Amino acid sequence: MFKKILVLIMATVLGISCIGCGWASVGDPPVYTSDEKYEIGMWVGISDSYKIYDGNGVYTGETHVLTDEEFLEKYQEIADAGFTTAFPGYEMMNDGGAYNFKALEAASKVGIKHIIADGTLKNELLSARSNVEQGVKSEEQIVNRVKEIIQPYLDSEFSDALCGFMIRDEPSRSLYEDLAFGYKIFKQAAPDLVYYVNLFPVIAGGSQLSGTGEAIKYVDYVDDWIEMIEDDYISYDHYPLYKSGSDYSLEPSFLYNMDVMQTAIKKEGTDRQLWTFLQSIAFGSRNRGLESKVDASFQAYSFLAFGGEGIQWFTYTCPPPNDGATNFGNNALLDRNYEKTTTYDYVAATNLEIQGLMKYYKNFEWQGVILSSVYDDSENFAYLGNSENVLQSTEQLTAFTSTEDAFTGVFKDKDGNEAYLLVNFTDPALNRQNEVTLNISGKSAVLIVRGGKETTQAVSGGKLKLTLEPGEGVFVLPY
Repeated sequence: MFKKILVLIMATVLGISCIGCGWASVGDPPVYTSDEKYEIGMWVGISDSYKIYDGNGVYTGETHVLTDEEFLEKYQEIADAGFTTAFPGYEMMNDGGAYNFKALEAASKVGIKHIIADGTLKNELLSARSNVEQGVKSEEQIVNRVKEIIQPYLDSEFSDALCGFMIRDEPSRSLYEDLAFGYKIFKQAAPDLVYYVNLFPVIAGGSQLSGTGEAIKYVDYVDDWIEMIEDDYISYDHYPLYKSGSDYSLEPSFLYNMDVMQTAIKKEGTDRQLWTFLQSIAFGSRNRGLESKVDASFQAYSFLAFGGEGIQWFTYTCPPPNDGATNFGNNALLDRNYEKTTTYDYVAATNLEIQGLMKYYKNFEWQGVILSSVYDDSENFAYLGNSENVLQSTEQLTAFTSTEDAFTGVFKDKDGNEAYLLVNFTDPALNRQNEVTLNISGKSAVLIVRGGKETTQAVSGGKLKLTLEPGEGVFVLPY
């Protein structure tokens, strides 16, 4: 009799202790699947040789030519770090020549894509408008010539790795007509390949944006691009992590740049994807390198929570100490002698977390963001002003609060179910935890995806409380 009572007591205790710790105790969580990966690329990829620098960053006069085995090994490192697309090495960013075929082979063998640069192709495309207007060539002739230039890549045994071609970085508005005409030519010749152009950030000066000395607004710079180049993506760069002496800070327009882009995409009314560059190297007078994994994840989760669909890290390997305009550190994912740095570990861990989230994320469409402003010491929330992308609540998420600055992206699936990507939006250098509270109506539990792991938790009294670590993003799916 005593044994029976003991068994009953133990069963009761075990039943109580499991509440909230397993899926069965809070009902069956939603099931989503997707084979899609998040688009992750880079600036400054692997060259087939590199200059050797000493410990002081001085070029020794020697160059190391990578063997085929070393070259492939470096591409395997790219794939292992969660990247989906490689970019050319520093010396090959304008014209790769024979390197392009070697790069496509390596990318194909490790299962990723590659954007390459062909100087002849780029010149043909960017001069196309003037050549047609001046009667030098017909549009048909240029299309055929572009097909001829691209065909050897398509005929390659490793053409499956060809993603597209680098065309222009940070063009001024004065170049849009040439770029738009070149885009029209390119898409007639190669409709399935990427015509890669990356735009200026919002902090670029008005005359820099125009290219004519005239001051123009950034929103006009973006709107004109979207109107003239009807591509399926838009890309820009903006880097938020600053350090001056021992003082850390964030660029105040980091989120605003995302907001401008998303507003323009919504106005267009298409499924154009938003891509960005995030920082992974120290450069200039204040942009700092990554000091921990949270420096990488803070940037990435902020962008995902704003509905971004493609990240490119600036940079993968290090440019020269000075490229003629900017000073660069030696702390990208690979240093100048192609050795992994701690930054490789930080970015790889972040990339792989993001890829693990995609079976959920890819089933949802971004709706906007909800802010919880406590201090707003970086002024990012103030910059958003009265943006149409900033929501106060939803029918299901009636309130969102936090002990430190935080925001959540709001997402919906095809059936109208909501999900939220919560972000601890404090400078990761401050190392602040952040307790967030979600008032969730009509749901009894949530599926939580964080750090590549999935758990469930009951919604008690209509509220969910979570503690976000520095730089952390957490995907929450109520059910």
